Amino acid sequence: MVLIRSAHDLSESASFTPPPVAGPPRLRSQYRYLFPDLADDPMAGCFAGTDEAGTIARLKEFEEATRLPLTPPAALLMRLPAAYTYFGQFLNHDISAPIGGIVEDPEAIPPAGVIGTADPPGLGKTWRADRATILARILNEQGNPLMLASLYGDWPDTDDPDIAALYKADGMRFRLARTAVPSKQEFSDIDLDPETIIHATGAPDLPRRGRAALIADRRNDGNLILSQLHLAFLRVHNRAVAALQPKLGRGPACFRAARQLVTWHYHWLILNDFLPRLLSRSVLRRPLSEWQPRGGASRAVPMEFTTAAFRFGHSMVGRAYDFNANFGVGGRIARAASLTELFRFTSAQNMGHLDGPARQVPDHWVIDWDRMTSGRNLGRRSGHGGAERIDLSFAPDMLNVAGDATVAEHGSILFRNLLRGFHRRIPFGQKLAEACGVPVLDRDQLRAALPRHVSPSGDFPSPLAAAEALGMLEEMPAWLYMLCESKALERGARVGPTASRIIADTIVGLMLGEDGSLLRQEGGDWHPRDSILRDRNGQALETLRGFLLFSAED
Repeated sequence: MVLIRSAHDLSESASFTPPPVAGPPRLRSQYRYLFPDLADDPMAGCFAGTDEAGTIARLKEFEEATRLPLTPPAALLMRLPAAYTYFGQFLNHDISAPIGGIVEDPEAIPPAGVIGTADPPGLGKTWRADRATILARILNEQGNPLMLASLYGDWPDTDDPDIAALYKADGMRFRLARTAVPSKQEFSDIDLDPETIIHATGAPDLPRRGRAALIADRRNDGNLILSQLHLAFLRVHNRAVAALQPKLGRGPACFRAARQLVTWHYHWLILNDFLPRLLSRSVLRRPLSEWQPRGGASRAVPMEFTTAAFRFGHSMVGRAYDFNANFGVGGRIARAASLTELFRFTSAQNMGHLDGPARQVPDHWVIDWDRMTSGRNLGRRSGHGGAERIDLSFAPDMLNVAGDATVAEHGSILFRNLLRGFHRRIPFGQKLAEACGVPVLDRDQLRAALPRHVSPSGDFPSPLAAAEALGMLEEMPAWLYMLCESKALERGARVGPTASRIIADTIVGLMLGEDGSLLRQEGGDWHPRDSILRDRNGQALETLRGFLLFSAED
């Protein structure tokens, strides 16, 4: 794998063709379908009594009915710290980076360019390809999904100069930069007392060159929480090198051991902290390490996973966050950091600096992982303590321009997710539930799970009314169905059983397909207690909270 930075399009020819760069041929992997027979059905994801254009028209009508009034419904929070939302986004990027399009051979696309958005142009077309064409024309730039290629790329000994630039000259550690220092005048100009601001002076930051973060997967600079999470992994790797070097010395052996150790910690967190907090308890009745995935071990990522089952994170995104001492509970500047502000702190958005361009995050915007991983305020009806519940209620900024430049062309992220499922031939949720051996939600359960807020536009007064009139209680797009399943069966606190089975199949299958994964470790019983990495109190890093707090230790 080389630097992931290419535009990608899942339906038509990519609108951006980057120049080639020096380096090895890109290692890519395949996508697949867990239920190929369902995808082969000519009517897969197409409403009964309509053609493809008619289905898109119905999806658009539903999207219009979901638009929020000026005063949106109050947020409902999960008992889950906000950091888990963005760990899920990091995980998704590490699994899937699609490239190619139905009318363009992905092998003809050079190994270069920036992955800037998950919502490529062309989603509005009114025809679909067959399953074989989709799988032949859409490939995954993550050649080893789930193995932290989004962090490490091709390793420091690569011939690719862009990946080599991520590492220090010793070939073992990642390069890091330092946060920017705003002038006192910049605060005074916006009527803030500069003496009251808390600064993380000299704190590490992602290195940047111009408007690009120097990381292997530049999608991870899409918002400030995600970029700080990526930075946390870089820092943990560097600390692993420091811990291992006295025994292994300087050189490739030390780097490989550190990479392996960080990967096992990552896999441990996925299997023992992240997924157990989110999957249906019906799936968790047996340990995930003992799960037998459908189809066995595979490097191929299921379309049902990446297009429907693992897209619940959009619903978990909060409206604002208890981010740090400046922007949070008791904050010196504001009571919370807004979602819009957090999207401004990217290389592409000019770092959201107070006064003019900046290449680094200002030092009063460094994340406080204690706040972002703590249990304070969790489960309250409003507040900024945790992730929002998994349902069809979205943070308002998620339904407009947050992090996306094509909203005018494709509408809200809800509509883009619906179109993506339709174009990839994902069957309706009821069909997937049956295929997974899960009881199908009845009409009353779906009614109870659908939002009833008054829509300011469209032909229907509410999302519920639109779903009833458009036939969605009988045939519901898989992504919507899985959100409703979470609301109906888990009160939005966990993913429902259909999505949970697909997620478990995918994650365990990918780990079993890689020699270096935790599940392929001899004996399969590695535990963070076996790691040389411990926090300042000597405790093992058994949770995401412990891992992130460790990353921030001096």
